[in-house]
Amino acid sequence: MTADAYPYRQVAESVRDQLRLVGVQVVIDPVPASVLVSKYLLGKQFQLALADFDIGSDPDQSQLWHSGAQADSLNFTTGDRLPKQALIDKDLEDGIGRVDNGVVKTDVASRRTAYADFQDLMADAAPAVFLFEPHYTYVVSKRVRGVHTNPVIEPVDRFQYVTDWFATNEGG
Repeated sequence: MTADAYPYRQVAESVRDQLRLVGVQVVIDPVPASVLVSKYLLGKQFQLALADFDIGSDPDQSQLWHSGAQADSLNFTTGDRLPKQALIDKDLEDGIGRVDNGVVKTDVASRRTAYADFQDLMADAAPAVFLFEPHYTYVVSKRVRGVHTNPVIEPVDRFQYVTDWFATNEGG
């Protein structure tokens, strides 16, 4: 299963071709992204799915991998629990932080440690293969000035300072 959109179909074809080399036959079933999510991912009706998950700028992935998530969510551990699920859950909880008088408290070092442990456990359990992370780059004419190249979390972030841009008649 994959979304019938660029680049997912092309990535699925590449994965299929690579799996064929080791004797695994894959039939690609491209569907609209909304159908992929609503019917197949939420319904857990797939053997192999190529999908993307934008969790935003926060590294918390509890909604995808914590065993306490709702069964009708995009959580892939609610049915068959992963090896070392209790440790995965603890790392995710430690990454979120602790509650102190109703306030969630975290520090960067603790989050980094918890999520590094989580990543190690996920690599060992291998419930998913993380193929790529998109990088957003863009080209701007030398005539355009005032462009700030800040880190892009979402595609729209490229234009965060667009009001500072201006054009000149010179090319350099």
